[in-house]
Amino acid sequence: MNTYMLKTIAILLPLFALAPACSEAPVTPPRGLVIEGGDPERPYFFDFGTILDGSSPSHIYRFRNTESNPVTLNDILASCSCAVPTARVISKSGAIKQGRLRNDGAVCVIPPGDILEIEIQIDTSRIRRKNVDRLSTVRLRTSSSVTPFHTLEMHVKVQQLIQATPWEIELGEIPRNEIGRGETLVIVAVQDADVNLRTARSLSPQLEVTTTEEERFGQRVWVVEVAVEPGLPIGPWSGALQLIVDAPAFDPPERKVEVPVRANIVPDIVLRPRRLFLMRENQRGAEFTAEALIPGARFIVNSAALRDCPDRLYTTEVTPVAPDGAGRAAKWKIRVKPTEIEHQGPVDARLVVTLDSGEVLESALLGR
Repeated sequence: MNTYMLKTIAILLPLFALAPACSEAPVTPPRGLVIEGGDPERPYFFDFGTILDGSSPSHIYRFRNTESNPVTLNDILASCSCAVPTARVISKSGAIKQGRLRNDGAVCVIPPGDILEIEIQIDTSRIRRKNVDRLSTVRLRTSSSVTPFHTLEMHVKVQQLIQATPWEIELGEIPRNEIGRGETLVIVAVQDADVNLRTARSLSPQLEVTTTEEERFGQRVWVVEVAVEPGLPIGPWSGALQLIVDAPAFDPPERKVEVPVRANIVPDIVLRPRRLFLMRENQRGAEFTAEALIPGARFIVNSAALRDCPDRLYTTEVTPVAPDGAGRAAKWKIRVKPTEIEHQGPVDARLVVTLDSGEVLESALLGR
């Protein structure tokens, strides 16, 4: 054997020794909970496109547990109530187990190799702004150290055949013995669509609804007016009206849209502010206002005094604003001023205002 062959054998022997090691498949590290299907460039994104109001389409995201240990889905957090998620686990044998979304604890556990399905349903009734693009997200939190979080994205545009401005009628403060009034303007939102507002009706016994049709700027407009009856209890009030729309070229040909109506029922005469802080170094004092909210109503303030307050610590001065010949006015100012008397510690008093009708109004005065 010549020298050349000896050198060749010396070079090849180490390579033959390495051959078995090179033929072994490389170890693939676990990839956690891996999403499958969808757009390869944006697998976490789904475009619902434009959908009709009243419909409820859904989309399913699929994840596979590629780890050697079970992965727990701790919770599902949606960015808005319009995206309604459900979860289920599909085993390798095809068995299905539903996840728990309303109980304390984990949603579900995904064994190795099993599939997690997250189905997102769009509830169009919970989308206030129609005919505009919307991006909703749903976040998954898992026990996987590799993929602890996943964020799903959904684009949707809800096509409403009509547009009400505003969609929610806020009447604000209504005096208890006054009728609260408001309105919303309804137009056809889809150009050249054969759509007609058949009627608008009240869904609340205390709410009266009337509709008139007008033409404004060359466009047909329905003016829907609401009136809340007087005499309701003091505090927040909520009701609703329903718009019934005929749309023969669409499916379904009849649409019903609910418009919330809200108000805050307050006394006919109010004392404001309801609470006032007066610092000890403030020698100018503070001012309260008693005012009638019903137009044309007038009254007299018989007295204004502080209750639960050290004697002679403050003085009160009552002044009518633009009184009539009988001394009655729609608004009165009550000024509270500190005296020269020294007082240590906080003051938690109440301003009590007595009216000529016998009604008593109160506000809090806090001194520091």
